[in-house]
Amino acid sequence: MSTESEAFTFDVGPDAEATMLLCHGFTGNPSSLRPWGEHLRDAGYNVICPLLPGHGLPWRELAKTRWPDWYGAIDRSLDAALDLGRPVFAGGLSMGGTLALRLAEHRGAELSGLVLVNPAIYDDKPHGFLAPVLRHIVPSVGAIGSDLAKPDTREQTSDRTPLAAFASLRRLWRDTRAGLPRVTVPVRIFTSAVDHVVHPRNSAVVRAGIRSKDVESTILPRSYHVATLDYDAETVFSGTVEFMTRQLAETRGVHD
Repeated sequence: MSTESEAFTFDVGPDAEATMLLCHGFTGNPSSLRPWGEHLRDAGYNVICPLLPGHGLPWRELAKTRWPDWYGAIDRSLDAALDLGRPVFAGGLSMGGTLALRLAEHRGAELSGLVLVNPAIYDDKPHGFLAPVLRHIVPSVGAIGSDLAKPDTREQTSDRTPLAAFASLRRLWRDTRAGLPRVTVPVRIFTSAVDHVVHPRNSAVVRAGIRSKDVESTILPRSYHVATLDYDAETVFSGTVEFMTRQLAETRGVHD
């Protein structure tokens, strides 16, 4: 596993106004979010991005894990983020967005907002429901990562996609989708116009299901699924800073 794919933490010190907890996607690793994290660090925010269990390793290791393992890592990372003593936001790409939403469903009072990039909340593939059965016959299928419009950029992902873990991911989508009405924190959603992994309708399902009063959406016209490494990455990065800055200012206004 390369250094880039490992978990990273940026503690910018006592002047940090907030902390962002970043969550990577299924079969991915923190390298897909590192440029996002570095931009937030340079803007003066703390950043924590864990490596989810089973990820960043050969696919047979990922096959041994299930969604409670992944959510448990994010849940513990929220505790670590809160320990830094600043307001905490959560952001995620793809399944990372699912995990951030689930965090808001269960621990929303401890979060100042969510930033979601191509969040996944349901399976639009007609054969997806077969995964729980097929996993006993075909343990893995081809890799699903690196959906990028940029021709010279590659995403680091697992070499194969284990169907046992994918079947568990589908259960995470189902349970998180059912809990969307519990999400009331401010939300910023970035959705690629063309996404070959997670259909853009997923973002519409999220918007329709949550009960947040402050929801802002942005279409990314030039990027595919891994938008944090693609042509519109700067739109995501600067939009995240703008969102966090505004939420913190509004919170200060309420308490002044």
